Amino acid sequence: MGIFSKPAIKNANESAPGPELFKSDTVTARNIEDLSKIMEVNKLCAKMYGAAAASTKLPDLKKEFGSIQKDHVKQASDILEFLKKEREQAE
Repeated sequence: MGIFSKPAIKNANESAPGPELFKSDTVTARNIEDLSKIMEVNKLCAKMYGAAAASTKLPDLKKEFGSIQKDHVKQASDILEFLKKEREQAE
């Protein structure tokens, strides 16, 4: 029975959950490096979606690009807040 079998799809593979990236109470140098990379990608994506929203003339598409841009900015902001809290706890 594979991951794309009918029972697996129906049950969303609940019997074999994926591994966590890291435990919520553990932050290592590698985790911080990964989060830094994610923040850089979010920053780039936000910039690109902002440019796309500014250059399109279609109102629906402009709204969608703006929404996606906000999502990327929020994710980067959430990561930054998480890192600030971790630093405060470490001090």
